[in-house]
Amino acid sequence: MLISSVWRANSRWYFSIGLLVGGATSAVLAAAFGTLLVRPFLPEAAAMGVAAAFFGVAALHEFGLVRLRLPQNARQVPEAIENDGPISGALQFGFEMGTGVRTYMSSALPHALVISVFLTAGWTDAIAAGLCFGAGRALMTLSRTAGNEGERWDSALVSHERAIRIIMTVTMAGTLALIASRTF
Repeated sequence: MLISSVWRANSRWYFSIGLLVGGATSAVLAAAFGTLLVRPFLPEAAAMGVAAAFFGVAALHEFGLVRLRLPQNARQVPEAIENDGPISGALQFGFEMGTGVRTYMSSALPHALVISVFLTAGWTDAIAAGLCFGAGRALMTLSRTAGNEGERWDSALVSHERAIRIIMTVTMAGTLALIASRTF
């Protein structure tokens, strides 16, 4: 559940902007570290192979064939963020969630995405990946808060979770295939 300062009126838009900026920041940092620490030493084909292996394990998790213990930051949102108000607090909370460091993710796909960015992405692809991650999180927030039927939305999410996981996994597989085709 989002803190009250995030779901009110215009705050959700500031929260969404924070998600986009946070996602882009994480992706750019992953690409920068990959550029400095990995790509000078690991051939592109090997990097794609490692990224594909991580994705394969993530896909098995998404399909329920293996269970991974995913990293998470299981802390409550500090009151200071909520007390910062509807603009600053929402931006900060969105940024932190957009980076992926203050959140719980039941999906392994974001982890596979950041590994793929770390190992293979150029700057444009990294920014696009980060913005897409932030946009996906923002879409969930905005769609849930669009009406006054949050509990109904939650129930629909639970009932469609398997289909959503399959669609997201297939989409990421297609994205990795596209990246691989540009690499070779």
